[in-house]
Formats: sequence, structure tokens, C-alpha cells
Amino acid sequence: MKILEVYLECGGYDYQLIKGGISVYTWNLSKAMMDQGEQVSILTAMHGQQEYLAEHHNLVELDYCRSWQMEIDADPEVWGNEDPIKIPLTTKAYRLDKDGISIFILSNEILDLYPDTYYPPYSSKGKELGFFKPLVFQAEVIHFIRHWFAGEALTVHAHEPYYQYLLPAAFHQDADKQVISTVQSNMPINKKVYLPEVASLFRQLDINLSLEELADNLPATGFNQCLLDYLPVTHLNYPYPDNYVNLFALCLLYSDLVDFLSEGHLEFYSQFSGTAFRALYQQLHISELVRTQGHKFFVGGCALSDSWLTADFDAFDRNTVLTELGLDPALPTFFHNARYAPNHKGQVEMILAIEEFLNAGLEGNFILRCVSGTGIADERFHQLVKGYPDKVVLRWQMTAESELMALAAAADFALFPSKFEMDTFLIAEGEAMLAGCVPIASEQLGMKHWHHSKKFSGDKESTGFGVHRSFREEDPQLVQSLFSALRQALDLHRQGEAYREKSAYARKHALQFSWENAAKAHLKAINSLPLAQENKASAAVSAGKNSTEWKAQAMACGHLLDWRRDGLAAGINDGPALTVSGNRIEYRLPEAVSVTAFNRQQGKYQGTELVKQETIFHGEVAGEALAEGGDVFLLVTLANGDQFWDGLEAESCL
Repeated sequence: MKILEVYLECGGYDYQLIKGGISVYTWNLSKAMMDQGEQVSILTAMHGQQEYLAEHHNLVELDYCRSWQMEIDADPEVWGNEDPIKIPLTTKAYRLDKDGISIFILSNEILDLYPDTYYPPYSSKGKELGFFKPLVFQAEVIHFIRHWFAGEALTVHAHEPYYQYLLPAAFHQDADKQVISTVQSNMPINKKVYLPEVASLFRQLDINLSLEELADNLPATGFNQCLLDYLPVTHLNYPYPDNYVNLFALCLLYSDLVDFLSEGHLEFYSQFSGTAFRALYQQLHISELVRTQGHKFFVGGCALSDSWLTADFDAFDRNTVLTELGLDPALPTFFHNARYAPNHKGQVEMILAIEEFLNAGLEGNFILRCVSGTGIADERFHQLVKGYPDKVVLRWQMTAESELMALAAAADFALFPSKFEMDTFLIAEGEAMLAGCVPIASEQLGMKHWHHSKKFSGDKESTGFGVHRSFREEDPQLVQSLFSALRQALDLHRQGEAYREKSAYARKHALQFSWENAAKAHLKAINSLPLAQENKASAAVSAGKNSTEWKAQAMACGHLLDWRRDGLAAGINDGPALTVSGNRIEYRLPEAVSVTAFNRQQGKYQGTELVKQETIFHGEVAGEALAEGGDVFLLVTLANGDQFWDGLEAESCL
């Protein structure tokens, strides 16, 4: 069997070429599948690195040159164009061989842009042709595979729906090609692209498949408008015009299999339980596709690299490493290692919690590595370092793997307060655990396999400490949750032997995640085609409408509006109690930590945070008076970060 790994960025064989985790993933998985006896190659883009690759990796040019003019029917509302945008392209192909794996690299006028970041900045949308780099990559991949692998049986393993949504359709009707799509990050499942643009590319790429019947028909209710107004701040859903098409639907419909990085990742992406988005998700066409096409889902998994799994962390001298950083080796040391992504990685809350920790006179070192090609823009990071130069070290440069290992080995705890469920495996957390760090991490489903929270470890011991799940920017509850976890960690460290036992247990747990196991899981799924798997997604939350248990109803439906409409609230002693009097709202629910009331104000649903006094939340909303028949919807957040909607619709208010 020939397997071709495909992604925009695949430089995991050289740390100088790595911009994101998918680079590491594709390289390690390729090696592991090759070790299982498979023939594996990689297809990626050049990103202007031709000179470096020729000098360091013996890059050779192939007998492939394709000149054409790509036409993009871009959205005129965004690009201001009346006619299709035309991009002349001359694409050449190169190859380098590394550890028995052939890496094919495509180069042209667009694919060589952004040599520092590889990815076009979002600010280029509507302004620069470079924004179309991922789209150009997809088109060139299709052309190259059709030419270079013509007539060969090939499994195309493509990554991240936004970067490959044309590929499954392009090979859907090829008898000798099958496509596996891996969901790498949790981009919004309802992310859409301009339909005329996709239709035009289908024609140019000779893809004869229909794009009909993928539209959403969302009822025009007050609650739905409230959801559409609010959800963009959660990064779980953004509104689109009617002439846009769901790109994950294209992957799901035409892929042979759809792969996830962990069981928690699959669970989250097929259910969205405990989020403000679930109430809308259940009404979208994509949720119906997940239900009917979910038999394609499988967990191929992810893993830690052999270099980390086999490293001797005792070889690093903690005292030397910390002293050279200007830190006191006698203090407990916390390590954060991620790219600079303040919202995604919860780094703002992390900085605020550390500041509160140090301001309280508590002792600890903090090594904060937030990788960025352009430095750290948020001045609060630098102010923290200036305030505590002997306690906080901030790095953003690329670092050799051996130095990273030394930093992890010198630390006692690892901080990963990720938010918005954007992490789907989090290799860095496992690497830190291998080095003996006790993890302090978010209770996101995509990270549950690390067992850092008792919520995830079940009847086993947890490997660390869980912190608040968050879908909110600058979340004060996450700051407090982190501060509390830092204090617990400090207490554990003072216990000596108890800390060492926890550290050893964290390392033992992380050792399970090998690329050999991930390769076997992928090959088992690929070899099982055609599928006979149980539909995992449809085996989701069993409770549904009319459940008499309010929490099961809230998690199943994402809201309690049906429950209230059907009169099921009466007689439930432990359920949430809502009282509306004029514009004043009172909500009683002991499990809640915050409640935000939404009503229409100047034509749009806007939120008002209710004030908590013991177990009761209360407040007064502005805008259209509830007593005059307006809706009020409440976004309720529970102590573990789970969210659901409650409220009263107009008729109930009268």
C-alpha cells in the first residue's frame, strides 16, 4: 500500500522548518507507518525554502512543470472584484529523501510566499493574493497527484479540513485513490467558504459533484438570532451569507474515512456538549451529516516523538539550567511551552494568574515559552518579566529540541490553560509529562487523555490538576481557577515524596503515547475499508427533549427552552428557577458560577452579567422591556466550565 501524507507544512524532520504541530505529526506518523512496512511519502509546499533545503537536505528538482491560470470567483463583498481573480501559476516539483521517506515539495509564485510564517495573515483577506495560498496548494496537490501517481493505488492522508476540503471530492470517483481526512484542530464545524468560488474550482479541477442540498434552513426565531449574535465571541460559530458552503461537509461527504487525534477530540467535534454552541449545532445541516456519515469517524490518535520517549532527562542538570536562566533552583518551577496564541492557549489568563501568585508573596519560577516569529505583542507579558526578573523568564524564539528538553527537565510543573477547545491532543503537554512535569491543564475534552483532572482519570489517580474549561476571552474565572491550581501545586511540591510520586505517575502515563501505536491505529482503520464500523457519533448523548432531569436535558439539547415550554420545570426541586419581573431577572442555581442575560437592545441581542449573591443571580436588563413581550435568554456557566442556555421566550413572558 502507498500512503501519501499531504499538508501545507511538513517540515518535522528539521526544527528550523517547523511552524506548527502538524509538521511534527506528519513526520512522526510517516516514519512509524514506514516501520510497519508501508511505503510512505509526503507532499507539501516550498514556502521559499529552496536555498535552505538544497544546502541542508540535498533537494533535487523533478521533471514536473505545470503552467496554468487559476481563476478564483472570490466573494465580491470581500474582494471588490466584478470578475474572477486570475492568478498565473508556474508550478515546479522537488524531492528530498529523508530516513527512507520521499518528501515531494511544490513551488510556485504563491506557494513560496510568507517564508517566515508559511501561513498568510488573516489581515491579507480581501487585499493580497497570498491569502489564497491554501487554496492554490489544494489545486496544485490535485494536479500533482493526478500526474505523478497516475494509475497507482494510493491512500491520500490529508490534514485539516480548511487546507484540504477540495481533495476528497477530487478523488472521490477514482477507483485507485482513497482519501483519509484528519481533523487536526477544532476549527468551527460550521466554517464556510464562498459557494461560487468552490463551484468554479470544481469545474476547473474536473470535479463533477453536486454542491446542492448543503444549505442550512435555520428557523427565524428570537433564540436563534440570540445565538448568532453571541456565538462569535466563543470562536465556535460565525455567521455566513446564504451563498456560502460548509467546508467540513465536503470532507465528510467525500472522504473514505475521517480521523481524529483522540477520543475526547472526536467526542467534542461530534457533540459540542456543554457549550453555548450545541443549541445551534443541533439545527445545522452539518449535525445531520455527522449523524449519517459518522460511521467514517475513527481515532487514529497522535503521539510523542521517539526522541522524547527515549530521552534521559536525568542527564540534564537542573541547577545549571535554572541558574543560567537567572532563576533560583531551590524554588518550584513552572513551564509553559506553546506558540504565542493569547486566546487559544489561555496565555493572558496565565500571565494574570502568575502575577496574582507572585504578588501574594508565593514562591515559584516561571519559564514561559510562547513561540512567535514577530515577538510578543501584549505588553502585559513584558511587564510581568520586568516586575519579577528573578522569577519569570519569557522566550519566543525557535529552540533546538535538546534545549527544550533541558527546560522541561528543569521544571516541576507544566502549565497548559488552553481555551475554546482548540487543542485536540497537545503534544507539548505529553512531552512535559515525560520530563516529569506534573501538568496543570484545562478540562477540555481534546486533552482528556492526559488524565490531568480527576474528571478525566475516572477510577484512576489523576496525573495533575485540572483548571476551568473556558470559551471566553480574558476569563476571570479561569484566572482564579489557575491561581487556585498554582497554590495546590505549591502545596504538593512542599510534600516532597508525594510530589515525586505524582511526577513519576505523570511520566508513566505519557509513555503510553507512542507513534507505533498511532501508526497501528491508522493502518487498522485504512485496512478496514469498506467500513463496517459502528456510528460513534450517533451514539452520543442519549438524553433528549422531555427528559425530566434538567442537567441531562441541558447537555443533550444545549438549552432548557423546550423543557420550560413543555412545562417540565414545575415540580423539579433541584432544577434552575427563573423569575422575571418587569426588566428584573432572578435566577437560582447553586451549580452555576456565572449567568449572563441576553435581550434585544437596539436591534441586537446583548448580554448583561447577573450579579451573584450566595446561590442567586439577579440583575436588570436594559433595552426592550421584558414586560412588553421581549425574549430573555440566559447563558449559564457551571463550575466545570460547561455551558447551556435557559430563558423565557416572548409568549411565556406575557
